[in-house]
This record gives sequence, C-alpha cells and structure tokens, in this order.
Amino acid sequence: MRIIRNERRIRVSSAIGQYATMAGLLALMAGLVISFARPDWMLPMLIALLVGITLSLVGGFFADRYVGPLAHHDTLTTALKGMDDQHTLLQYVLPAPHVLLEPGGCTVLVVKAQGGQVTYQENKRWKHRQRGKFFRQFAGQEAVGAPDYEADHQVQRMDRWLSKHLPDDEVPVRAAIVFVNPDVTLDVDTAPVPAFHAKKLKGWLRGPGKLKPLSNDVRRRLAEAVGVKPEQ
Repeated sequence: MRIIRNERRIRVSSAIGQYATMAGLLALMAGLVISFARPDWMLPMLIALLVGITLSLVGGFFADRYVGPLAHHDTLTTALKGMDDQHTLLQYVLPAPHVLLEPGGCTVLVVKAQGGQVTYQENKRWKHRQRGKFFRQFAGQEAVGAPDYEADHQVQRMDRWLSKHLPDDEVPVRAAIVFVNPDVTLDVDTAPVPAFHAKKLKGWLRGPGKLKPLSNDVRRRLAEAVGVKPEQ
C-alpha cells in the first residue's frame, strides 16, 4: 500500500498538541500560585486560569488526533499494513482527512479513538460509556457524537470534489467508521454506516466491502486527479 500524507500539517498539529497542553498546565499552575501568594490579584489569577484552560483544551484536541499511540494517521497505517499497491491511503490532502483510493473507488475512513463501550441504539443514537469519560473529554478527548452523520458529511465533500475534478466520470464514494482503540468494545452491527474495529478493516475491504473495479481509464483519471501515479 502506498501512503500520501500532508506531513507538514501532521508536524504542526502534533506540536500544538504537545506544547499547548504543557503551556496550559503552566498557566494553570501560575494561577494557582497567584491565588495563594497574592489572593488580592484577582484579575491576573482569572486570566491565568482562563488561558490555562483554553490552552489545555486546544492541546488536548490536537493531541487526541495527532500524538501518541492512537494518532489517527498512524493507527490507520498500521491497520492497513499489507494491502497491495493498488490501494493508496491519502491523509490530510483531500476534503476528507483519510481517504483510501481503491481499484473500485474511494473509501472515506472516519477514525474514532475512544475506549470503553460504544453502542448504536435502536433510537438511531450512539451511546458511549467509559470510565472517567467526563475528565477525558475535558482533557480533549473527542466525543463519539454521531459518526454516521460525520461520515455522510465527508462523503458529500468528496463527491463534490470529484464532481469538480472528474465531471465526466462516476466514482463510487463510501465511508467506514474505524475504531482504533484496542480497549474499545463495540455493539454497532445495526449502524447505517459500516463500523468496526481497526483489526477488521482489511478483512472487510477484501471481503464484504470489496468494490467492483472501475475501468482502467477511470482509474487512471482518478489517480491523476488525486495525485497518485497509477499502478502499472
């Protein structure tokens, strides 16, 4: 499998995740010190606390996606290791963050890194249970939210992009929701968008999720549009 990444975006976002979090903690510590040493300095203390909370949230947001063993770009690469060179993973270079270019079209991969238990309920809502969930989300962990709507939005963006760059070709675009945390438990069989653990991604692509190949001409034009040299 080939990989095309926006390395600069990954480096910058990783740095924000690391340094904004540390700066936030320092600001919070400064506010705490002021509150004990000079309790009459109410305004500086409040400013330090506000800055600290803001930086911590921003840093946590980026760290959750770009830093550590659950960084989205790295976990997807690991999950897809072993796919042949007819597959290309494009990360942060198209309207959707993670797009797998296949012989049969494009698959938008929506990454979720939460642990705990994730359920798709009969009322068409997602439920996430995790120990310490409130504090994890306060520290920047993304909420599960509604990944099926998120997937649909990303597919629509890719459809519009392809319609603009390949107006005469019909390229299938679909989505899959990939949970990359090894400690997550899933009950999502009835979800409207395919959703599964990262370790099942390759099996799905090679089995029930395998797309009918496009013609060689369409594949060539698609590869050129996204900046990939077609496989000979």
